[in-house]
Amino acid sequence: NLETSTGHNAALFQEQLEKSDKARIQFKEDIQSSINHISLKNEFPRQSTPILDRNVLNLNNELHHTISSNAEVETAGKFEYNPRLEEWPTFSGEGEYNHIEFIKTIDTFKEELNIPDEYISARLHSLFIKSAKKWYSKMRQDHGKDSFPLWKEQIISKWQNDSWRFKMGNYFEEAIFNIERDRPMYWFLKQKDRSTSLHADMSEAMIHKRILRKCGGDLEHAIRSRGIEP
Repeated sequence: NLETSTGHNAALFQEQLEKSDKARIQFKEDIQSSINHISLKNEFPRQSTPILDRNVLNLNNELHHTISSNAEVETAGKFEYNPRLEEWPTFSGEGEYNHIEFIKTIDTFKEELNIPDEYISARLHSLFIKSAKKWYSKMRQDHGKDSFPLWKEQIISKWQNDSWRFKMGNYFEEAIFNIERDRPMYWFLKQKDRSTSLHADMSEAMIHKRILRKCGGDLEHAIRSRGIEP
């Protein structure tokens, strides 16, 4: 009957909320663990310094060596670990909020691995792809070399403007949970990411309440009747 079905849906949705929170916590722990692992694994030992110096001298004698390779060798001793290109995030400019994740990931690299700002700026040409690549090339041509903090400002100005906020707000408001159509975990995380990107200072409890209101009257009432707080 309707009451039994609604109760089942409420229990299912609450279970997905709890799983999503655990998954987020585990995901953050996995990222931190990976960073710590590669930092320890690739730490430059003191005894390798003379070898690095000889390599630099040898590279300087190779007239046909690329400028980018010389730059990497020149800066290699300045930070704890030089992530390979495939370990860096890319940015296409085509997602709903992937500019936020792009900036956060690079900021984490910079902080955890002590990567110099000038090295990050030099990497950007390889990290922008698709439509964002065209935008970057035009900005680089018009403004020349800039620090990563200035590039962050440009990225936010381009992809987190009033038009983006209006569009994201509409996406969130128009998303109504349908137990027959939506996968609870995917739907919940999608709305949570949308809400968090718009309201970075909002508490997690308030974000959960905003999402719960979008689940339909019967489902919301059933969850609250069970004494379960979102």
